[in-house]
Amino acid sequence: MAVFVSGSDETAGKTKRDTFLFAGWVAPEEDWSRFFAPAWQERVLDGPPKIPYLHMTEMRSAKWRDKYGISKLDADDRIDEAITLIDTMPTLYPVGMRVDAGHLRDRFVTTKVKMSATTKPIAYEPDFTCFLAYVWVVLNYVDRHYEDAEKVDFVVEQNGVITKYIQDFHSTIPQALTALGSPALARLVGELIPGGKDRVPLQAADVLCWHTARARHPETMDLADKRRYFRISRLKGIYQQISNEQISQMATALGV
Repeated sequence: MAVFVSGSDETAGKTKRDTFLFAGWVAPEEDWSRFFAPAWQERVLDGPPKIPYLHMTEMRSAKWRDKYGISKLDADDRIDEAITLIDTMPTLYPVGMRVDAGHLRDRFVTTKVKMSATTKPIAYEPDFTCFLAYVWVVLNYVDRHYEDAEKVDFVVEQNGVITKYIQDFHSTIPQALTALGSPALARLVGELIPGGKDRVPLQAADVLCWHTARARHPETMDLADKRRYFRISRLKGIYQQISNEQISQMATALGV
């Protein structure tokens, strides 16, 4: 029986009504731990000089680079190594879900999320819808292509209150899958694992999310960014918009 791991990231636009993107990779856990993570450590992080993680925003920050003693040229080389490693790992499968955050907020404007007796209600965020859609797509992919799959664990970045609510939200996924007409996928729902930026699946997801988000606004990308995105975009995977109709279906699935 095979265990799979998904590492994912998210990015929003400049305002709360811009496109919201939730994207990441799914692969067998053994491929992450035995092959991809050690190669990433050696070829991307260890240098010299060594850096604690690769995160696109920090890699483009002169202040952060100075802290760890790397030049802009070295940072570009590390990003290129990351893209090359991703491109040469055949079992890494990219999944990206984007949503019109303005429409979603309008649809859920009166909705508050309270997952348990110990959590306070908060406004319904795009994270929840995109996370559910992302999980549904990942589980469908694993179910179709891996007969020996046992479960899929989802690694998400630890980022405060939203992570806490996604953890609670994760516990409702089997019911949501049933409401969406895919009850058999519930058997594949594994753990939700909050992690720091040092987790390699999250670093790989950040690279995917950063380039994919900016590709919608190519004027924000230089030639190196476009070249790297081209390599990622050639990989077989799923990248789609969550339609307004699908948003309504998810609202129904969640009892909203």
